Amino acid sequence: MAANGFIELLRLSKRGNKSYAASESEVSRWSGIAFEMMGQYFVAPLGEVAEVIYPPKCTFVPNAQSWVVGLANIRGRLLSVSDLAQYVSGQPAQFSPAQKVLCISHQDHYVGLVVDQVLGIQHFNKKSFFSKAPDLDQGLEEYCQGYFHQHNQQWHVFLFSRLLKNPNYMNASIKFIN
Repeated sequence: MAANGFIELLRLSKRGNKSYAASESEVSRWSGIAFEMMGQYFVAPLGEVAEVIYPPKCTFVPNAQSWVVGLANIRGRLLSVSDLAQYVSGQPAQFSPAQKVLCISHQDHYVGLVVDQVLGIQHFNKKSFFSKAPDLDQGLEEYCQGYFHQHNQQWHVFLFSRLLKNPNYMNASIKFIN
């Protein structure tokens, strides 16, 4: 993964060089962070994922929704960790050694989302993009925008920015009636 990230950084640095002319293949492709969740494959825009880490040791948060794993201290910064599969489907993710946490840093929010596995940076031909996926789980529709079809597989485009705009996700407390 680190090697793929380094190669992607080199490619991006070349694009910032005014004397560098982008090749046709770079113009016609889209890249993102690929991950698996609930037996389906997803890809998130590169700019929406700050880092990928192993699941950290978390401190339990009382009176929070069941999908809230807890809080972790990542290099002096508090990370709110959630089980993404449980949030969208109501079913907790099964523990696996391949699980990773996608860290999303968006505006003032720093959240970690547990997924089944991260598959690194994937590149797609923009011509393989379709705007509507017919078999996408209903709980995921509001967060996904189309999919890429590559190697006989659908890669749904997951937009974490949409998740962070959802008040149901952002207010993870259990509401009590007094």
